[in-house]
Amino acid sequence: MRPKKGGAVSMLKIGGVKLGEVPRVVLAVDGESPAAAQAAEEGVDILEARVDLFSGSLTSASVVDEVKVLKRHEMPLIGTIRAQRERGKAKLSDAQRAALYQHISPLVDAIDVDVSDGILKPVVAWARRNKNTVILSHHDFHGTPSEATLERVVRNAAALGADVIKVATLAKDERDVVRLLQFTAAHRRKNLVTITMGNIGSVSRLLFPLVGSLMTYTNVSPSDGQIPVKRLIEDLRFYCPRYNEALISRLGLSEDA
Repeated sequence: MRPKKGGAVSMLKIGGVKLGEVPRVVLAVDGESPAAAQAAEEGVDILEARVDLFSGSLTSASVVDEVKVLKRHEMPLIGTIRAQRERGKAKLSDAQRAALYQHISPLVDAIDVDVSDGILKPVVAWARRNKNTVILSHHDFHGTPSEATLERVVRNAAALGADVIKVATLAKDERDVVRLLQFTAAHRRKNLVTITMGNIGSVSRLLFPLVGSLMTYTNVSPSDGQIPVKRLIEDLRFYCPRYNEALISRLGLSEDA
C-alpha cells in the first residue's frame, strides 16, 4: 500500500504489526541469541535479520535454517543482506546476495535493500511475489545531504516501488540532526524511516519517531549512535504517551512498570 496524495499515512503492516499508529522498535540481530529470544517481552515490535552478520559460511541452506530459528519467536521479521560497500560484514558477491535474498524472501515479512543496489530489481520482484513489505534504504556514511538531495532520494525510492523509505545519514553536528528532523516532519505522509547515525545523531532514534518516522532501530550490539534496546523503550515510554499506552496494553503491564 502507498500513501494517498494529500491523505494520512497508509496503514502499512510488517507481519501483523501496523506502522503509523505508534513508533515501532526494530531490533537488528546477527542470528539467534538471548536478546532475540527476549525481544518481544521487552517490548520490541520487529526483528531484523542482518544476514550479512550471520556466522558461518552463509550458504543458502545455513541462512534459511537460521532465519527459520528466528521465526520461532513469532515476531515480524525483516530480512536484509548488506553489501560491504554498505558496511555489510560478509564478503559476498552481488550474485551470492541475490541468491540469499531469493531464499529468505518466502520466510520473512519484509525485505530491506539499498535503493542503489545492483540487485534491486530482482529482489523487489521476489518481495512482491512473496507479499513482503518492501523497504528501500539510502545510507550516507559521510554526512547529511541537503533537503533537495533528500527529496531526490525519496522520489527515486518511491518510483522504484518502496512501501517504506529508509534514510540513514551521518550527523556531523546538531544542524544535521535538525535538518533531517524537519525533513521527516514535512514528509511524514511518505512512509519514512529516518535516522541520523553517529554519537551526535543518537537523539534521532528517540526524537524522529515522534515527528513521523515509522520505526526506530537498535542492535544486539549497539553502534553508530544506537541506543540500547531497554533504554530506548524506556525513553519512548516516557516521552511518547501513546507509545506507552500501547505497550502497556500489548504486554499487560501495570501503569508503573
